[in-house]
Amino acid sequence: MIYNYPMKYLIVFAVFSIIFFSCKPGEEGIVENSHRTDSLLKVINSPELATLNKKILDHPDDASLYNERARIYLQYKQFDEAINDSKRSLRLDSSNATYYLTEADVFFAANETRNAKDVLEKVVKKFPENTDGLLKLGELYYFVKQYENAFSKINQALKVNENLAKAYYLKGNIYKEIGDTGKAISSLETAIEQDNKNYGTFLDLGLIYAAKKNALAFEYYDNAIRLNPLNSEALYAKAKLFQDMNQIKDAVVLYNQILKHDSAHVFSLYNLGAIEFGINSNPQKAVEFFSKAINFNPKYAEAYFARGACYQALDDKNNAMADYKMSLQITPNYEPAVDGINSLSK
Repeated sequence: MIYNYPMKYLIVFAVFSIIFFSCKPGEEGIVENSHRTDSLLKVINSPELATLNKKILDHPDDASLYNERARIYLQYKQFDEAINDSKRSLRLDSSNATYYLTEADVFFAANETRNAKDVLEKVVKKFPENTDGLLKLGELYYFVKQYENAFSKINQALKVNENLAKAYYLKGNIYKEIGDTGKAISSLETAIEQDNKNYGTFLDLGLIYAAKKNALAFEYYDNAIRLNPLNSEALYAKAKLFQDMNQIKDAVVLYNQILKHDSAHVFSLYNLGAIEFGINSNPQKAVEFFSKAINFNPKYAEAYFARGACYQALDDKNNAMADYKMSLQITPNYEPAVDGINSLSK
């Protein structure tokens, strides 16, 4: 399993598929259900899957093929197919830790975390030096906020191999979540020492320093952007830090850069509207940005409120009242909208 470290995406698990078969009494041979397979091929439209199905027909007792197909099905969120192929690979070969890890990945992706935990506990018991199993179990404990258990499994993995970037990344995020910023920074920097090409580690360090309004955040954001220049997340974080540090021109340049390749990036649209309204004193222009944000996300309560404030500044009380009320409809008791309505009623 290849992990992507950004916490936001942290628990991302692998990929699977199912073989539909019928067995004559007492036989282990597998006969492909061609109708079901053809149906899945139309849904998934994967040449890789079609090729793999042919291999399975030729080699029905090859456990690795079922494991490989399970991963493909998981990629396409075909969880039932994935779990069946995963179990099939284990029936054929229960000595391969990778097959258990695939099964755990499928259970987790299908939101069956208890089953995922059971499988991972079986892995670390049967293969005590399998660091992938230890880290996945530690990650699962982190996910359910059992931090002490998470640290235990992560440290156990580090005893096997002290150079695991993923282990330090996980520890850094746990420390960040429990409020120990110093240890979080130390662990994340160690993760970079072990793997200096991971986008998420640089992004997380940037976010920690940005929360302190520390310009060192820009260095980490730049490294993240260098590694993944088309990902809007680091660009937006950098633009927002520029805005927070009152470097408005730099922020505007980056927001517009994001919108060139992601015109539906509502947070960039919102912040450009906020700059036009709050800094450039141009409520009419701000309305355009807030309206675009609302068009892309009709449930964006803050954007309705902000546009209402612009309309109020333009002395358009009817539209202002309509937007304040829509903001409240989306987010009941949203105080800024309540205040806006009260101010119009005076």
